[in-house]
Amino acid sequence: MRLTQWTDYSLRVLMYCAACEGRALPPTVSEIAEAHGISRSHLTKIVMILAGHGWLATTRGRGGGLRLLADPRSLTLGQIVRETEPDLNLVECFDGQSNTCRLDGYCRLKGALGTAMQAFLTALDGVTLSDLLAPTAASAAVAGQLPHLIPIQMVALRRPAAKVAPVASPRRAVKSR
Repeated sequence: MRLTQWTDYSLRVLMYCAACEGRALPPTVSEIAEAHGISRSHLTKIVMILAGHGWLATTRGRGGGLRLLADPRSLTLGQIVRETEPDLNLVECFDGQSNTCRLDGYCRLKGALGTAMQAFLTALDGVTLSDLLAPTAASAAVAGQLPHLIPIQMVALRRPAAKVAPVASPRRAVKSR
């Protein structure tokens, strides 16, 4: 099974927001899009769906951004995948309305794949959003840093400072001869 790009990006947004909890300013759609190399407009659509599920709060304007509403210790990967995947039909015979397989009812493929899909979702139900952010045993994580979110660097997790126009230096008077 392969998850859709929509689910992949949804997971990235939720993980990024969870990783940024406690920051003075919340992460923005633009910040997350830049950190992951994702289209800002595509990510905006995903954020609105995640907010519709009650997992994110969005605030517009200066000082606005995204805040995780769901408890990362109770939001499971299985729940996210079920809500963001358009369907979990591995094969045609899973959908009774569009099934045209002539072997339906005679083969055991549907049962075997159904069992595998249930095992897959059960495994994902055992993983929470906070579990995804826990440093791995091999990482040299320092308290408060998230090196395992590569390619998101710590610099990217901090909101960029506002750009200030350079101050012009006073010109010296030129002596004329």
